[in-house]
Amino acid sequence: MRRLATLGLMAGAIMNVSPALADESFTDNINVEFYGTLLPFFENVGSSGATNSTGFSTGTSLLSVDQHTGVNHERRFRMTSGTSHIGFRGDFGIAGDTLKLIWQVESPAPIDGEGPSNWAARNSHVGFSGFWGSLVYGNWDTPMRWASVTSVNPIKGGYTGDLTAIIGTPGHSVPAWNSDQLFRAAYQVNENPVGFFRHEANSVQYWSPTVAGFSLRLMYAANEHRIAGIHNNEQSLNPYVLSGSLGFDYEWLRIRYSAEVHTDLFGTRVVGGAGPFLDPVGDGTFVPRSSTDVGHLGLIALRMNRDTDYETRLVGVGDYLSYHTDTIASNTINEFSRPAFYLLAQQSFGNHDLWVSYGQAMEGSCSSTPDAISGTVAPCTTKGLGAAYPSAGYMYSFAESAGIYALGYYVINDVSARYTSFPMLESRRNSVDGLPNIAETSAGSDTFGIGIGFVYSFNVKLLGGGDAKPAAANPPLAERPTAPPPEAEPAPKAEPVEEEAPAEPPETAPENVELPEEPEGEAPAE
Repeated sequence: MRRLATLGLMAGAIMNVSPALADESFTDNINVEFYGTLLPFFENVGSSGATNSTGFSTGTSLLSVDQHTGVNHERRFRMTSGTSHIGFRGDFGIAGDTLKLIWQVESPAPIDGEGPSNWAARNSHVGFSGFWGSLVYGNWDTPMRWASVTSVNPIKGGYTGDLTAIIGTPGHSVPAWNSDQLFRAAYQVNENPVGFFRHEANSVQYWSPTVAGFSLRLMYAANEHRIAGIHNNEQSLNPYVLSGSLGFDYEWLRIRYSAEVHTDLFGTRVVGGAGPFLDPVGDGTFVPRSSTDVGHLGLIALRMNRDTDYETRLVGVGDYLSYHTDTIASNTINEFSRPAFYLLAQQSFGNHDLWVSYGQAMEGSCSSTPDAISGTVAPCTTKGLGAAYPSAGYMYSFAESAGIYALGYYVINDVSARYTSFPMLESRRNSVDGLPNIAETSAGSDTFGIGIGFVYSFNVKLLGGGDAKPAAANPPLAERPTAPPPEAEPAPKAEPVEEEAPAEPPETAPENVELPEEPEGEAPAE
């Protein structure tokens, strides 16, 4: 209630400006919008087929036999709110098209009554924009996440059953999202060091203008939580994230390539490998470890019959994730990598949209350090760590900004794999009273869910010249040929988004002289 009251007071303060601020010369120079996306989804979901350790001999080095628990999730009904959000954004003209101050404050709107709801926990920033591009400081999607979130999902937002069950995660019962505002580069509070579908705090980003169809995004998430360590007693850490994306757009064609580097997040500890500990040298002293995890993502999207009511959209995306830790500890897994792909076909029939998709995660490969005495290297295997992921959906749009959809998805894990939709299903009570139940995915368990959801997007101009255009549910794919302003994650839609129409995962901010035409949003608030 306090947060809701704060939003109301803020909106009222903006609407009831003083006479001085209401001066026409002032309002011609400033734009303010109130926008949002509501994305509830009600489903029946559960898991089956989990591998039981009894009489089982594992084929992977990354998961012991006793970790194959055989625990399935009983089917249950649940409601999630995906990337539902509300926010304010605007700009202030300083020197025409050369320099504008731009800002956005976006917060989760967990209309299911659960999930994070911290103020400005979603794409929020302040910065400058002009014909030269945009420079922003704040809390924003990484370019690698932006590259896919704005171009793949038929519903422009992050939702249960989207591509992130396979893309952006190595599995191992860890989602692609780092959705909570605390899950950032800081080691102590980072509960998801392996996900590559990230939203990073303490970040600085530059977004270039679009030139001949090409555009560039670069990001640095600061090493604010660096730890010096105590000699021979505590591991030093220097956690930061670098991310970049190069895009090309031409009418019916969209191409994206992005890469991201995580330093000292120690992703190998999640796959049963080396964690952030000191290594003994042998003379009574110790040396610290360091880690470098790298992700690559490529995407191509095609639109056919785009000027008709029967548009066809085809999307292919693939990623390659690798995790490496420098350590001298004997017989320790120090590296894991795996490729994956996701394909989607969407067909429109006026207000109706149908889509089918299929994802596949490969088993990948791993390596371990040699034995300190014999020097031999034990074989490292990843057998049984693959997964398949079919899904299908239908959406009927009542209007450009509102629709109802039905969705079914099926995460099929190999005998030792633990890929999962987001949010994960709860398995057991927390041992600490008052804390949420523990959510996890058992080795080999297959998750099947089917449900119905609604999507509604809106944006209202509070200050500035002209009327705000209605929030689009199905914005066009081609990006506007102007200097990209801070954009938000995709706003739910049944079609590809332009620059990006954000709501995790899926955030825009004012473009050069005008605010973006469609609201943009961000990542799942679940």
